[in-house]
Amino acid sequence: MADEPEVAHPPLERLARPRSLSEIVADQIRELIVTGRFKLGEQLSEGALAEQLGVSRTPVREAFLRLETEAMVEVRPQRGTFVFYYDAAQLRDISELRGVLEMSALRIALSRNRARLVANLDKVASESEAAGANDAIGYQIFDAAFHGALIEATENRELIEAYERISGRVRAIRYRFTHSPEQVGRSQRDHRTIVDALKQGRDDDAIKKLGQHVYSGYELFLSEKKSAKEQAPKAKNRGEAKR
Repeated sequence: MADEPEVAHPPLERLARPRSLSEIVADQIRELIVTGRFKLGEQLSEGALAEQLGVSRTPVREAFLRLETEAMVEVRPQRGTFVFYYDAAQLRDISELRGVLEMSALRIALSRNRARLVANLDKVASESEAAGANDAIGYQIFDAAFHGALIEATENRELIEAYERISGRVRAIRYRFTHSPEQVGRSQRDHRTIVDALKQGRDDDAIKKLGQHVYSGYELFLSEKKSAKEQAPKAKNRGEAKR
């Protein structure tokens, strides 16, 4: 009797798993936070969200717990659920962690499939440049795609999951910081500089530039905070002068 042919079974991680309602609701709430529909620090209403999303309170409650693991929300017993908020120290910590993950991801991805990675990054950068710099909101898609390509290219599930735990907050912060054509243009130029360095084999330069690019959000926050403090006394003095 002839041997039966071997049947190739797909890896377990490739088998599609139906997404639960709470996962879908978590995605919807995350996007509402990222895109500024909810303010940082704002209290979320379980009932209002359930009505808005057309679901019962149970999946909303489960979504809150899921988002809490990403630090997108803070569940305070007897008080409610609040959108995350950050100060200078917290933003520094997020930026440093993101820098470590993305710079490591770039090194790993280059060792796995350099040509595919560079081609993907070049494609996203080119599409972003073709779209221009005037649409700061629309640019968020390109920005997320560029950095997401770095992470996915590692094919390292542990690293990908670690990044997913901060990616929501990273996107929310980027959305709030990138609001002018000048800022979009600066980000686009950074992406192009990284791609060009990789094309020329200057990997160390590309990794260094990526680190600077990631940390620029924290530096912008400090700059805007300093500017606000400097403007406050001037506004107060103008008010007193009118009396």
